[in-house]
Amino acid sequence: MRNDIRLSIQDIQVKQENALDLFSSGIKSRETKKIMERNLRRFLVEACADLLQSDFRQRAQQFVNLAREDQEKATQIILAYVRRLKERTLLEKTDRFYLNPSTVPNKIKPIKKLLDMNGLGLGWKRIYATYPEPDNIHQGRGYTREEIKKMLEHSSKIDTEFVILASSSGGLRVGAWENQTWGNIFPIYKIGREYKIELKNDEKALVVCAGMIIYRGTPEEYVALISTEAWNKLEEYRKLWVKKMKRLPIESDPLILERFSKPKPLSSTAVRRRIEDLLVKSGSRTPLTEGRRRHSVPATHGFRRYWNKIMMNVQRKRGTLSALVIKERLMGHDGLVKTDKNYFWTDILDLIPDYLEALPELMISDEARLQKELGDEKLERGLLAQANAEKETALQRLKELEAKVERMAKYQINQSS
Repeated sequence: MRNDIRLSIQDIQVKQENALDLFSSGIKSRETKKIMERNLRRFLVEACADLLQSDFRQRAQQFVNLAREDQEKATQIILAYVRRLKERTLLEKTDRFYLNPSTVPNKIKPIKKLLDMNGLGLGWKRIYATYPEPDNIHQGRGYTREEIKKMLEHSSKIDTEFVILASSSGGLRVGAWENQTWGNIFPIYKIGREYKIELKNDEKALVVCAGMIIYRGTPEEYVALISTEAWNKLEEYRKLWVKKMKRLPIESDPLILERFSKPKPLSSTAVRRRIEDLLVKSGSRTPLTEGRRRHSVPATHGFRRYWNKIMMNVQRKRGTLSALVIKERLMGHDGLVKTDKNYFWTDILDLIPDYLEALPELMISDEARLQKELGDEKLERGLLAQANAEKETALQRLKELEAKVERMAKYQINQSS
């Protein structure tokens, strides 16, 4: 590497890449990429069927070239697309072509991403101003504990049960299961009043929860916390994994396999399918009635809403505002405002006390909740006994010190006489 900062012609030469490749490179989440590519394809292939030619890849390049040469024309195409989408928002909700107004921005985001990643800008404020009013946003809710318990009762797969328990106790999005490996999940221990991720060889400690790295290797990476109930279920699955694969898992091995015969990682799509099947099997989800397009509880996002509600309602020892910031951090958000990430930096171990306050309410099975309460009580008794023993030791040492001082005083008196 040169020691100076002078730039050469070679330094500023840009490698020519296809417009679609640049678009894809700007999206880190696999699940988000799939959704955005699907919406972009609908615009370029279906909406622009008479305006562009060839396949999806070439159409993306053609539209970028058009925007580069004639911004006004590109803007008019997008405005016409918004108008066509807006027409669908005015249809009866029972119409199969009806479109919820709140989804229109999501149809336009990939178009903007395509142009942004290719260094092009348009008058987006002008486009945004034509969006329909989101006056009929779907009001959904999270699962109840009983609904989650019912799903678990109808499950016949240990790994699916782990996914449900981890999602509900960690507030996980379905995309969190993409590319998950054994190295991304670890137990968190408590020794006395101290929390640790790693133990020394001779240390014995209680597992109080577990950490799970989400979106590892991406800008959205964060660590979620999951319950001991979920961790114990994972330990059951680990035994099954070892039995089927005839070896211990290594850190790079996929955490959940869709099948063992031909090892294939479980995708977020497969997770959604399993949950939807369980909802039907347990009787928690019935076919939509006429006029309804969505169920009251989103199949996978319902776990995150369940978690969020509990974390919001649990009484905290610390201030409400700081507790809310911690909740946002555990969800993978920056905080309540953008500056929280800069001014409220916390290590994962600092978040554990707040999480453990809510843990009893996050537990699904009554047995697990009772074990947690008994474990906490036993731990507190142990800490109290330890404190009393330390107090007795300190008092004994104080008595010995007082006796020593008294002997020295007598010795000095005898010497002086």
